[in-house]
Amino acid sequence: MEGRTKRLVRLPLEPDQEREILRLLDEAGIAHQEARSRSRLFGSDAIWVAEQDYARAKEILDREAADYAAAAREKWQAEWRDVHQGSYARWLWSRLRQATLEDLVRALFLIALVGLMLLYPLSLMR
Repeated sequence: MEGRTKRLVRLPLEPDQEREILRLLDEAGIAHQEARSRSRLFGSDAIWVAEQDYARAKEILDREAADYAAAAREKWQAEWRDVHQGSYARWLWSRLRQATLEDLVRALFLIALVGLMLLYPLSLMR
């Protein structure tokens, strides 16, 4: 890619969505470049396109995002209706069963942190 480039979308995306966007850009003949950083803290992973192709690429991205959102919404509504039967309790129980040890440790850490933030000022009032 020659000339000035413009960031089309920041990564990461869902893997299948990213593949679809790259496929659509290839089909449209829009040159693109994926930038991946080794640093997770300072990384700026993105898909870049030439400035003159940005409008067409943005159109493709917007269309793909709308299609992906509609499909995700439809999938979630079917799951909510069929699996969770419209119950928040069943949804929560399902999420807890799928949780990893890392998720549970993270939740306990957050609960402890909030507890400390609430209890520490109370201990100063004595």
